[in-house]
Amino acid sequence: MSRSCRVNRRALLCGAACTAAATALRLPPRPALAQATQGLTDNEILIGAIGQLNGPFAFIGVPGRDNMALAIEKLNETGINGRKLRLLFEHASTPAESVAAAKKLVENDKVFVLVIATGSTGAAAAADYVRAAKIPTYNTVGATPIIRNPFARNVFHGTITDAGGSAQGLIDIAFRAVPNATKIGILAGTYAFPQSHLAEIPPRLAKRGGIDVVVEQFDAAARDYTAQLVSFSRARVQAVIILGSFTEAGYAIKQAPETGLINVSYVLDGSGVNNAVIPIIGAENTKNVWGYFNAPYFPTQSDPPMAGYRRLLTERYGPPPQGRPNIYDLIGYGDTYILAQVLKKAGRQLTWDGLIAAWETLKDAKPSDMGGYDVIFPETVTPTDHQGNKLVAAARIVDGSWRVVG
Repeated sequence: MSRSCRVNRRALLCGAACTAAATALRLPPRPALAQATQGLTDNEILIGAIGQLNGPFAFIGVPGRDNMALAIEKLNETGINGRKLRLLFEHASTPAESVAAAKKLVENDKVFVLVIATGSTGAAAAADYVRAAKIPTYNTVGATPIIRNPFARNVFHGTITDAGGSAQGLIDIAFRAVPNATKIGILAGTYAFPQSHLAEIPPRLAKRGGIDVVVEQFDAAARDYTAQLVSFSRARVQAVIILGSFTEAGYAIKQAPETGLINVSYVLDGSGVNNAVIPIIGAENTKNVWGYFNAPYFPTQSDPPMAGYRRLLTERYGPPPQGRPNIYDLIGYGDTYILAQVLKKAGRQLTWDGLIAAWETLKDAKPSDMGGYDVIFPETVTPTDHQGNKLVAAARIVDGSWRVVG
């Protein structure tokens, strides 16, 4: 489905403000059964997590589950202040499933900490609930502003940057690919993660001045992008920023020459930077493909931290399938170590308030602080800023594989 528009900065800013105001007004009451010391025994800390385990976005949830389990297995070799960690991971794909899974874990299973590993769709759906429940919540992969605004002291954010940070990263990379670009296309999915970036990119481009922006949209898991690509071709764009998964980006790039869109650079968001995109578009078509990555290394790089991590992952689960490990593998592994460091800092006498206070003193925390491999950027949190990581890195396809290039 094609949805075309030209940039209207006032409408975009007004829409964002209205959305934030509406979100603030529909907070549900705090669940009566949520308790600040639930999920604790003398020997155990119960951690709950939600993510997609099947369907088109299982490439987010399955790596999250596998790597949280991998990290917990290693951390439990020594334990944390005399306790072991136990993980309950619930499938959640749709907004309704995300809220239901979060409520089950908090109210029925009575977990001590909740991890939202569903991406932006699940994070947006569960945002009001976790704010009201007051349970310490780790949003590891959701870029949506709905989970960040309004600010909640119990909600922390991990490796994935906020939408503004990654949107600026996409813009910077687009001008690195085409320094004198004056016409830029944006191809965006209609679901939460791409939309969070779409709300940020056109206003930022408008501030640069002299940039003609063409926006086209598509529904999740689309396979035909003919109408959108023809629009870009007619507008003679020089670069296309693609906001969508690696399959969506791959099919769009593959179809582009058939619509007359040639000699164009493509910039993919973090979910598109995956080696599984290469066989879709063909290795011969990767020269002008760029992207951003939320970690210091791409999973196939040979740098010692990544090599050690891949060895550990393979020993536990066997050779990974095509397209894995991906960024969600790294986040599941790395952010579990960050959470473990917070639990250790909070001490033996755990409460929600104590955990939150300890979290707000986190500075340059990394997996190696707890014996893991540093496959994510360090995270720092303050009482007024709960975005742990604000870094993104440029990436390109080199010799048949993505590689972080700074």
